[in-house]
Amino acid sequence: MDLFGGVPGDAPLSVGTLNEPGPVLGEQRPGSGAALGGIVVPTGRDFRRTRAGLEFAAGLASAHGCALVVIHSREARAGDFPEDLRRSLGSKLVLIDLDQVHPSWRPPLASAGHPLSRLHRSNDVAVKRNLGVMLAHRLGWEYLLFLDDDISALATGPTLNPDYLSHALRTMTADERLQAVGWPLVGFDDNSVVGHARPLAGLSQDVFIGGGALLVRCSRQTAFFPENIYNEDWLFLIQTLASAPDYQHAVANAGAVHQAPYEAFDPLRARSEEVGEIIGEGLMNLVEDHGPGFAPLMSGRYWKRVMAGRRALLRRIIRNVDGETVLWAGDEPARSDHPVVVCMNTALWSHEDVTSRSLAGYTRLWWHDQHIWRDCLAVLSHETAGRAAPERLVPQWLRQARAPWPAGGVSGWEEWQHSRR
Repeated sequence: MDLFGGVPGDAPLSVGTLNEPGPVLGEQRPGSGAALGGIVVPTGRDFRRTRAGLEFAAGLASAHGCALVVIHSREARAGDFPEDLRRSLGSKLVLIDLDQVHPSWRPPLASAGHPLSRLHRSNDVAVKRNLGVMLAHRLGWEYLLFLDDDISALATGPTLNPDYLSHALRTMTADERLQAVGWPLVGFDDNSVVGHARPLAGLSQDVFIGGGALLVRCSRQTAFFPENIYNEDWLFLIQTLASAPDYQHAVANAGAVHQAPYEAFDPLRARSEEVGEIIGEGLMNLVEDHGPGFAPLMSGRYWKRVMAGRRALLRRIIRNVDGETVLWAGDEPARSDHPVVVCMNTALWSHEDVTSRSLAGYTRLWWHDQHIWRDCLAVLSHETAGRAAPERLVPQWLRQARAPWPAGGVSGWEEWQHSRR
């Protein structure tokens, strides 16, 4: 599937003015003194394993004179962060231990409590990315660059380096229709287990922009990343398209970056991705067919068709790579040791726990959560009130309890404003 079809995000960013000077993320904006933007890296892996990706992010931050915010958890411990990078970045490095962030900072997103957000998956990258968006608003940034911990620039061609980043910033500043610019992750393509299997089954598969290298415009319309769902960056981009002034020019491709290899055919990964694959593919097809007015079409009947099509795809991949459709239940002995066949069967088992009704319910909550999220961003921007705050204060803010968020929607925002008078 062509993620952005022939409409938004399909055309690459022009590179005709690459050698023009600036802007840079770290430059101070007149009036407020706030930086133009900064870089956020969410990670949960041991810093000693992600050295190359951290060096890449630190190099961009140094070249642009901006903050590098590393939001870490699980195996990533602050004491293991490379000392030389810590010294070179100085006060521009902000390390945030997610376990030390006060729970009151979590926005009350209803979709996060839906059973589908906990099905066969435990992942906190969306929480970290949402926190990055929130901090960008609290610090008064206009732009935010998300980077994964395992990417680097390509040797040739349009890629992500200091000059190309400046060009992307310049283009977004000149064209207010652009809400996000991305660099697809290639080399070892950034695809799901099923996405890696498709070429082996003789099916086409593209690589799309996503959260791994994504420059975002910060505004009250900035989307959120739904928690604990695979393809959370697709859902972020779908909301970005739907709320953009001109959705056909809201997202652009700026080149590509390299991603480090990983195990493509992991059955547990296939199972954990499947719900997000169903939702992401289904929603993107609605956007392609109906544009930003797709929300009323997210019905149980629609999701029933999506699930049937998805199961047919998984069976077709099995048949194409193995010569026959080899299937077995999750409580039966495996009938094949082919890694693709095993993974496709594992993905199919997830469908036993998903219904068209649950998909319709989840997507309705996800859509409504935009109102809650935007009110949270409005509160953070209100707290900034044009006054720049040093990035070094961020860990201190996050450890402290904060006032409750608005209830969501216009009435919730008005009630919050009234309570602050």
